[in-house]
Amino acid sequence: MTSQQNLPLPLLAGKEIGSDFEIVERKYLISDKPQKIPWEDSSEIIYVESGRQALASVESELRGRGENNLHVASYLCDSMISPFQNNGWTLSGLPVDSNLVVNPTDLLSLVFEGVLLHTPYFGRQDSPATLESLRTLRRRGVVVVVDETHRIFSGPSSVADMRIASLRKLLPLFDGGYATGLSAKPRPRLRTPQSESAVLRRRAMLTKSTALAVGDRDKAHLELFAKAEHATQIRTQPAPMSGMSVSLLQSLNIESIRATREINSIALTRALGQSDRFRVINPPAADLLPSHLVLESDDVPGLQQYLVRHRIYCPVHWPHSKLLPPTQAWPDHYISLPIDHRYDETAMLRMAACIQAFYGVR
Repeated sequence: MTSQQNLPLPLLAGKEIGSDFEIVERKYLISDKPQKIPWEDSSEIIYVESGRQALASVESELRGRGENNLHVASYLCDSMISPFQNNGWTLSGLPVDSNLVVNPTDLLSLVFEGVLLHTPYFGRQDSPATLESLRTLRRRGVVVVVDETHRIFSGPSSVADMRIASLRKLLPLFDGGYATGLSAKPRPRLRTPQSESAVLRRRAMLTKSTALAVGDRDKAHLELFAKAEHATQIRTQPAPMSGMSVSLLQSLNIESIRATREINSIALTRALGQSDRFRVINPPAADLLPSHLVLESDDVPGLQQYLVRHRIYCPVHWPHSKLLPPTQAWPDHYISLPIDHRYDETAMLRMAACIQAFYGVR
C-alpha cells in the first residue's frame, strides 16, 4: 500500500465529508422567483413527513384494492418493504446484476400479476428496454410503483401508476416525502402535532453546522440525528410534511444543487481513474445523475474504516435484509461516495486521493 506521506497533505487532511446534512448554505437559496420542482407533473402530489409514510399510503390503498403480492429488487433497504411486512403481503425478490439493476428480461419472465415496486437505484433513469418492459407489465395488469428517491432531479418517471420518494435523502430538508397516484388523500390525524423528527433534525443540522464552522470535532449532533431518525421510523401513519420543510423546499435552488452534484460526480470519477481493485458502477452520463458515486470494491470494510480515519464518512447501501427471503447472494462489496452540494472539486480530489492511497494506486 502506498504510504499516505507520499501524497500531498492537503488531499489527505481537511473538513469532514459525508454523513447527515448540515443547514444549507445561503448560496443555494432563492427568494425572488418561482422554480420548477423536477418531480412534480400534472399528477396530484401528496407531501408527507417521510418516504416511509409515502409507502404506507401506497400500501394502504393497494391493499384496499385487494392487492397482496409485491415484487421488489432482491437488494434493498428494509424500510422500503416494512409497510408491507405485517399486512398480508407476499414478497418476491427480483435478482439484480453487478450494477444493481433488475434486468428487463427478468421483469418480463418473473412478474405477471400483483404490484411491482420499481427502484432505479443511485440516479439511473430507465433504459428504453426497461421502459418497454414496464409498459408490458402494466398491460398485464401489474401495478407499477416507482421509488424515485435516488433520481428526484431527473423528472417524473414516464411509466408508473404511482410514484413515491423520500426527499431528505438528497435534499437538506428537515423531513419530507411524496406520493402520487393515490385515489384519495390520506386523512391527516386531527390536531397533528408538530413533527418531532423535523424539529430534532433541524436542531441536529444546526448543531453540526456550528461545529463545522468553528472547526470543532465535537459530535453532539450525532445523538440528535439518531433521535430524529428514530422519530421518523416510529411515525409511520401519514402526516403532512412540516411547515419548516415546505418553506425551505420553496426556497431551495434545486437546479443549482443538481448542477453541483453533476460537477462533483464528473470530477470524482475522473480523479479516481481506473483500477483492478474497484469499479464505479454508476458513472455520470446523459441518463444518469448519481445520488452517490457507488464503488464496487474488493475490500469495503477496510476502505470504509480507512476513510473514516480521514473524516470521510461513506455509507454502505444496504445492510443485509432482515425482511426479504434471500433469492441471491447479498451484494456486500459496494460503498457509496458523497458528491452532494456541500462539496467542491477540492473535496472530490481529496476523497479520490484517499481511496487511491488505500489501494496503492499510482
